[in-house]
Amino acid sequence: MTVRMKSNTDATRAIGDRLLTLREAAEVLRLSSRTVGKYVKSGEISGKIIGKRWRFRRADLDAFFENAPSQWDFAGRRSDEG
Repeated sequence: MTVRMKSNTDATRAIGDRLLTLREAAEVLRLSSRTVGKYVKSGEISGKIIGKRWRFRRADLDAFFENAPSQWDFAGRRSDEG
């Protein structure tokens, strides 16, 4: 029986090019770190704590952007909420 070991490139593809810090995620989304943190707490952005620090995959940030409503009101709520 032959066991195939994952290469470094397989592992890299599984996570994406690299994991982003909270600050980097905020820069990608053009939001403050505090705002990104609020979205993480509400479950709207996926992230993981690794080594006591938040880490994000670019694909998760892209998914957040794609799923966000087209407009938000000034209180930070979706415009489609009553």
